[in-house]
Amino acid sequence: MKALYQQKIFPVILDHVMQFNSMMEARQKLLANVSGHVVEVGFGTGLNLPFYGDGVLSLTAVDPNQGMNRLAEPRIAQAKFPVMHRQISAEKMPFESDSVDAVVSTWTLCSIPDVDAALAEIKRILKPTGTFYLVEHGLSQNRQLAKWQNRLTPVQKVIADGCHLNRDMKKIVEQAGFEWVQCEHFNAQKLPNIFSWMTIGHAKK
Repeated sequence: MKALYQQKIFPVILDHVMQFNSMMEARQKLLANVSGHVVEVGFGTGLNLPFYGDGVLSLTAVDPNQGMNRLAEPRIAQAKFPVMHRQISAEKMPFESDSVDAVVSTWTLCSIPDVDAALAEIKRILKPTGTFYLVEHGLSQNRQLAKWQNRLTPVQKVIADGCHLNRDMKKIVEQAGFEWVQCEHFNAQKLPNIFSWMTIGHAKK
């Protein structure tokens, strides 16, 4: 039953939820200047593809959930650049060190079981001049709301395939050894408060 939910039902729910206007606008803002050979961690259903600019030479789409790929295939077929899909986890990626120009993660680090291992892998595969692009929901700066995020995260992990409400994304990225070039926060409109606090930006290793 769990596998059925993860592979068939959850991808459809996620595809719908992730198309709210505020989230699509964040994708456009984040991805406009991405270029070169790109790895997208947590590719999902391919909602980012239309927002990549002409500078992208190729994209390797990383996602462990096979059910996501079924919904992503029509979007991959329309991509302006080659897309290779890999059903693997971000915690251990079979790519050479210092080999990619950019790594992109949109609303993915919240769900990776070992987020520190995933960030270490992202740092490893990026070229010395490479850039990590991120947009993510996370722990609110409102203390009362943060308490509710901590309380509800165990339930959220069950219904949203491992998603944590209470990860401090800015701090986690910094602790992984990245240096923010730009980092901003915003509240996404039309989302419940426990999901709405967002971190967006890009960092160097």
